[in-house]
Amino acid sequence: MILTSPRTLNRLAAFVVGSALLCGSATALTEQYETPPEQDPAKVLDGKQLGPGYAVLPPVRSDGFLRIYQVQTDLGVEQIEGDGLLKQRLTELKVLVALEGLKNDASFVDGLKQAAMKPVEFVESTVTDPVGTAKSTVSGVGRMFSRIGKGVEAAVSGKGGSPADLAKAITGQAKAERELAVQLGVDPYTFYKPLSDKLNETASVTTAGSWTVSAITSLLPGGIVINAVRQADNFRNLIVDSTPAELEERTAAAFRNAGVSEASISKMAANPFYTISEKAAIAYQLQAMPGVKDLDVIASKAGDADSRDIAYFQLRRVILLETYNRTVSGLGDIKDVSGYPVAIRRDGIAAVILPLDMVSWTETVARTFSTMHEGLAGLPFPPTGVDFLITGDLTPMAAERLTAFGWEITGNYPMPEGPVH
Repeated sequence: MILTSPRTLNRLAAFVVGSALLCGSATALTEQYETPPEQDPAKVLDGKQLGPGYAVLPPVRSDGFLRIYQVQTDLGVEQIEGDGLLKQRLTELKVLVALEGLKNDASFVDGLKQAAMKPVEFVESTVTDPVGTAKSTVSGVGRMFSRIGKGVEAAVSGKGGSPADLAKAITGQAKAERELAVQLGVDPYTFYKPLSDKLNETASVTTAGSWTVSAITSLLPGGIVINAVRQADNFRNLIVDSTPAELEERTAAAFRNAGVSEASISKMAANPFYTISEKAAIAYQLQAMPGVKDLDVIASKAGDADSRDIAYFQLRRVILLETYNRTVSGLGDIKDVSGYPVAIRRDGIAAVILPLDMVSWTETVARTFSTMHEGLAGLPFPPTGVDFLITGDLTPMAAERLTAFGWEITGNYPMPEGPVH
């Protein structure tokens, strides 16, 4: 798919659809598609398209589901798929710059020199090279939905393995590195190698004399350290206090408590596209929905993620579902609708809650949601309505087509505050 049309930031618009649209003309309308518009990064990011160590290059493209960004850093141009992953990377870059600035402090540099003389075995971080120059106009999420729309089940990539060195003995430095990362609002097991290396180097100073994590963070600029009360204390402590092996064991236990099958637990454990912190987050979010049946449908689909952006999409979706269940309307069970998990509320309404950035009525989007609409109607007990929520925007055409299905639409539904963006 080639994106060539000018792009503007479209807000969710209200459409009143007449009875003629709901009848015979609806089919004809679904045969009309649009090219996702391109956007100015300055408008998408509210002026934050430039910052220390990065520039988001224009234009911002989309595949009808997620925005696709090109981010220039000192390492080159990196393609990032999705608002969530972009926010994560910008947070990581902010922390990286702040930690690099510690080398302007003479006492910290002395601590690093002392640490370098000690026989400390560093815990090697999991690395995925994030930098490349190839540009694509289709995200992994777009490919996932394309397979669903065609009735083809997603498959595990077969790229095996858990994060490297999980079996190593955990040193005091390793725990300090986890604590430092959590306090700075980043994942201790981040896939971003520059930050992983910097966290490892910075935490090494704790092996020298009286240096502590608090002493390190006291040197950082204001606003960098995350207030612990903003995060779930229990989960925060779980990440800091657990070795990787312990975290994996506790994650599996949480999945079991949520009613997830051993097959899905194994799939999640082997999936290389989530950090172990993210796997734990999914497990504990599912465990927090004890009244919802068939959560294994969600866990199994999450385990099928075969790219980083699909994995982060599934993580965000689970968090949104738990938040919706707790704060909006209680969910009853999860149904597999045309290959995609859909929540059915206790009042009989389907809740289609998706962390999508910019929905445009492309052929793939039309096929995806038309298939989902037909699948809902074909359930033994069809839902009495559909509550469709996304974290981003819809083009006017997409909003019109979905309204023609009789779906209630909410755009710009916020992600809850926390470490997952």
